[in-house]
Amino acid sequence: MTIGIDPVIGRLGPLEFRWYGLIMAAAILVGVWVMSREMARRGISPSHAFGIAVIGVPCGVIGARLVHVLDHFGYYWANPGKIFGTQLVGLAIYGVVLGGLVGLIIYCRWKKLPLLRVMDCTALAFPVAQIVGKFANIINGDTWGYATSLPWGFVYTDPDSFIDKDLLGVATHPTPVYEQIWLLVIVGILLYAGRRLKIDGLAILLYFWLYSIGRFFLSFFRVNDPLLWGLREAQVIALVVIVLAPIAAYFLLRRARRRPPPGQGQTPQASANSVAG
Repeated sequence: MTIGIDPVIGRLGPLEFRWYGLIMAAAILVGVWVMSREMARRGISPSHAFGIAVIGVPCGVIGARLVHVLDHFGYYWANPGKIFGTQLVGLAIYGVVLGGLVGLIIYCRWKKLPLLRVMDCTALAFPVAQIVGKFANIINGDTWGYATSLPWGFVYTDPDSFIDKDLLGVATHPTPVYEQIWLLVIVGILLYAGRRLKIDGLAILLYFWLYSIGRFFLSFFRVNDPLLWGLREAQVIALVVIVLAPIAAYFLLRRARRRPPPGQGQTPQASANSVAG
């Protein structure tokens, strides 16, 4: 498949409008909408979704840029002026998620919302937003894969695309599409299992775990510098998440089993007062 789309939509004086920014804005709006619906389903006012986005999106951009710079440390060490570029490119998804969750934690502490339950409301929002956002990567050519002879390879022809110039006109693995397919699988699993998980925190851990499994294997098709033991930065982070997510889930389950059911563990008078209140 040939992709010859100019990443720049148009210019107005010094302003430059890119497909990346437009599509990412659409991804955020879709994610906030999904989160608001999940909040309503879990008994939280959906109006909080916008407030979380106001804080979470900037935190996500900062976190994403930080992870991206660390992933390409050699380049940015030689070109420090490009670390704080104004273009919305080079946003590592782990940084987006972690930075966004930092913003969510700040908001929940401020508004005194149940943190784990609110985090669960993002479990479905994240992969849905990612599916939309991956179209920006497809146009940009900024997450290119290795050269391939497979018939579904992407061939970038626009000289302003972000793909390595040595790969212009060469068929490469369509890694954004591979990831979109895996994200669709995650959405399906979350729609089925997420509603059956009654303990707060399990849904977001399931998302982390599933996404990290896919990202670990799909990263073998992407061109990135190795960080440790021949693995890319995203793969190292994925391995950490794959190990830690089940451990965290175990402790959540263990805590839930130790918690007495409603009405138990109270004196008769306290129980009566609770019912009267």
